[in-house]
Amino acid sequence: MIHTALNILKDKLNEYFRIKTGFDNDYIKFIDSSNNDPVSFTNNVITPFLINISEDRKFRNADPYRGVVNNGIKTQHNPEIRVELLILFVSKFRDYNEALKLLSYVIKFFQANRVFTPQNSPELFEEDIEKLVVELITLPLEEQNQVWHSLNTSYLPSVLYKVRLLSFADEESIAFADSELAEIDIKTNQKKL
Repeated sequence: MIHTALNILKDKLNEYFRIKTGFDNDYIKFIDSSNNDPVSFTNNVITPFLINISEDRKFRNADPYRGVVNNGIKTQHNPEIRVELLILFVSKFRDYNEALKLLSYVIKFFQANRVFTPQNSPELFEEDIEKLVVELITLPLEEQNQVWHSLNTSYLPSVLYKVRLLSFADEESIAFADSELAEIDIKTNQKKL
């Protein structure tokens, strides 16, 4: 689900950049994960970089369990978990002016396209994602410094966005009731009777 959300944003941005620049290049590329310690951003591209995943508690279901009728028996399921992603778009170009210009395009794109739904992004159907809401985040300088320090690299022109409303619920998992679980002896890995 997270990979789908990031790929949709990357692909939509690349479409927008092709229109704006007139070139058929992919300006938005993911980081090369083979050399990510310390993080090394690729030259002449904008890199979307996931820096945090957290639970979105504002939209949390008030009822910690929801009743579901399954084969005529009412069972309880844990509520879905809604997460938000913090994505840092890092613009690294040899020409600093170009880096700033293309980073401005990212800001313009998300100003005009804040909400992604299955109607404007059919890929969301595949993962059962209702919608993605993108919001610009401004970190205080001290927190920005902490982000770049944790990445172990020098500051590059960048912009931070929060992406909300990814819901995780596993309806296909096997539900276990406490009374039905047999105790397992950890040392022998055998069931106790």
